[in-house]
Amino acid sequence: MVGSTQLALLMPLLLTVIFAVIQASIWFAGRSTAQQAAMAGAERAAFASALADDAERVSTEMAERGGLDGIHVGVDRQTQLVQVRVTGQVPGLLPGPWTVVDASAQRVKEA
Repeated sequence: MVGSTQLALLMPLLLTVIFAVIQASIWFAGRSTAQQAAMAGAERAAFASALADDAERVSTEMAERGGLDGIHVGVDRQTQLVQVRVTGQVPGLLPGPWTVVDASAQRVKEA
């Protein structure tokens, strides 16, 4: 009787910890995808011959292939620097803000 009561009390906690570890793994994989997409977009935008939409297209394609949803890519072109920011969502096992991933990268423009 005591053993089953302890198990009944500990099982929800154990399941929550297991789901939290799985969600953290999904988030870190999504964050890595967003970072790679931002770096690829920044590399593309840094080319002297790059068109205006090249960085956004490259980043969006890479983020989609990585499994992100709700992707938003922002490209900030300055005189000598370009910055790309990628935001997206990963699948969520637990409700909360940990489904949103965000990463940015910047590169110096070619002359």
